Amino acid sequence: MPSCFLIIMVSSRKLKSWGMAYLLILPSFIFLILFTFYPIAYSAVTSLMEGSHGSADAIGFGNYRAMFSSREFREAIANNAVYAVCSTVPAVLFGLLLAIVLNTRIRGKGFYRFAVFYPTILPIATASMIWVFLLSQSIGLVNHILGFLGLPSKIDWVNTSPYAMVSIIIVYIWKYSGYYMLLFLSGLQSIDRSLYEEAYLEGAGAWQRLRMVTLPLLSPTSFFVILLAIVNSFQAVDQIYVMTKGGPHNSTDVLLYYIYEYGFVYWEPGMASSASTLLFAFLLILTFFYWFGGQRMVNYER
Repeated sequence: MPSCFLIIMVSSRKLKSWGMAYLLILPSFIFLILFTFYPIAYSAVTSLMEGSHGSADAIGFGNYRAMFSSREFREAIANNAVYAVCSTVPAVLFGLLLAIVLNTRIRGKGFYRFAVFYPTILPIATASMIWVFLLSQSIGLVNHILGFLGLPSKIDWVNTSPYAMVSIIIVYIWKYSGYYMLLFLSGLQSIDRSLYEEAYLEGAGAWQRLRMVTLPLLSPTSFFVILLAIVNSFQAVDQIYVMTKGGPHNSTDVLLYYIYEYGFVYWEPGMASSASTLLFAFLLILTFFYWFGGQRMVNYER
């Protein structure tokens, strides 16, 4: 009897602790259902049930067939692939380089850290407007600097191809490098300094310490930053709307801007929902394979 009573007491305490835990996460769970799970499910259903301008021809997988047969959609995929690679790689590498430099003992590093991180604070629309002026063909600072260096200086950056794609990539790198720098900096500061001292005593140079100590122990942070950068590169819409509106000739039309156009400009919710569902499925699969496939390259020991 005493043992049974003890078991009942322990079970009661566990139920109370579990109940309190579920009660605490209930507001977040409700928020997640209303603003994440429900929109995803609604978008998937709409893509199968809502035809183009009310037409029944696209019921079922008709929207998907029309979407994949569209030249505009294929261009959006190709543009998004170029944008993802050409913006993610430089931003991550630049953020890592800045973190390594600003983790050393240099005078005024607090100011430099703030200066590099400051673009992250700006709304993306504001950052885009700043670069519209900087890249202006007639009064832009970028063209003036190019002219001073004796380079072509009459470039219409946001209205000609391929410079329009370069322009939105520059905005991404400028805005997000500081954020990635901050994440890398937190990872660098969690590395035990004694490991560097031991490597130095063993005769390792700066490059060897970076390759054998810093990069392996920074791999968990790098793993997270790369995943975050990839996802961010598929969420580009604000700077494209402000700077190029998908032009010229759809050369900067990426998937999210394609969804915006069909959802709010052409008023075709079926096509917009189909593209949204496809983008969600792609990012989910990409994240799954990246997460479970990349774990083998991550060293979680500090």
